[in-house]
Amino acid sequence: MTTGKKVTNTEEEIASTDEAIPDTEETTQNYEVGYGKPPKHTRFQKGVSGNPSGRTKKARDFYAELIKESNSPVTIKENGRLIRIPKSSGIARQLTNKATLGDMSALKTFVPLYLQAQERDALLKAQRAANAERFEDPEKLTTEELERLVLKGLKEKEKKKRK
Repeated sequence: MTTGKKVTNTEEEIASTDEAIPDTEETTQNYEVGYGKPPKHTRFQKGVSGNPSGRTKKARDFYAELIKESNSPVTIKENGRLIRIPKSSGIARQLTNKATLGDMSALKTFVPLYLQAQERDALLKAQRAANAERFEDPEKLTTEELERLVLKGLKEKEKKKRK
């Protein structure tokens, strides 16, 4: 007898929940669109990204791209062996070889670049020589430079100990 009551209660509960769930036609007709209540058909769908293509990639700077590509490796054949060098080194070799063979356009490009490279190299050598003279006399160095030298020496000692 108790089972009959339980079944009746369950049937009553089911009936009351059926009444509480409105039909979709009624909800769309009675649904008021307004501030904070967008139309149901325009809302984000479950399981679908709101930004399917993702964030747009930053446009690369031309100079950054040029440096990246000129540093990428290329395989060349030298004296019968294959070696990998950066593209910029390959370009310099090609330009030098063509200028050596007498290609006038390559020669016109090579000469100013070569003179500029020589000037830069001479400046770097002069700066290194000036720095070397300065480091010979510790009294001419600043406190920061002395600290860097000491730290550099300590790091070199640690590397030797590890080996």
